[in-house]
Amino acid sequence: MPLVLAFLLAVAATWQPAVSAALPPALAPVGLGDAGAEAAEAEFVRGCCARTLYPRLCCAGLAPYAASVHSSHARLALASANITLAALDALAARIPSPNNSNSSASSGALSDCAEVVASAVDQAARAAERLAGVERAVGLEVLWRVDDALTWLSAAMTNEDTCADGLWPRKSAPAPVRAELRARVRRAKQYTSIALALVNMLLSNPRS
Repeated sequence: MPLVLAFLLAVAATWQPAVSAALPPALAPVGLGDAGAEAAEAEFVRGCCARTLYPRLCCAGLAPYAASVHSSHARLALASANITLAALDALAARIPSPNNSNSSASSGALSDCAEVVASAVDQAARAAERLAGVERAVGLEVLWRVDDALTWLSAAMTNEDTCADGLWPRKSAPAPVRAELRARVRRAKQYTSIALALVNMLLSNPRS
């Protein structure tokens, strides 16, 4: 009997409970700190901009909006449309009045450019308005808003092209004015191209 008791005590001293196969779930990763969140938001902007024709310009223009975008394709597209609108507004403000021109050729070119740029401003504003409602939209309204924004931005680019074509002849405007306007039209077209690319991304990421 003492031998049996000793044996049982020895077994009890060395026994360990079996580990259950159903382990408790691992703890969720700790949320990103401020620095980590900022890095993730900046990387999101860089990643999206890399898919445009002008990634450097895209990053330079949209990087200040990274924190408010919060890795949202809808917010990024809206910010890009607003940058396009600002570029067009700045262009419109720099087109001289045709009355100040010294020739009828310059007067006609500047008048035509002012007219089509004004239309482009309105079209970019309409695109931004459509994009502003994407996050709150549901169902087919999302696609309608995205498609409408693409239509308005495409129309704006067409008007930008028209202005650029009108400024091609050397007599279209005095040399310094012509050089500045052509540079501003080119920059507005680049921003419009970026906005179109980012809005197109909404077709595959409409609610993110």
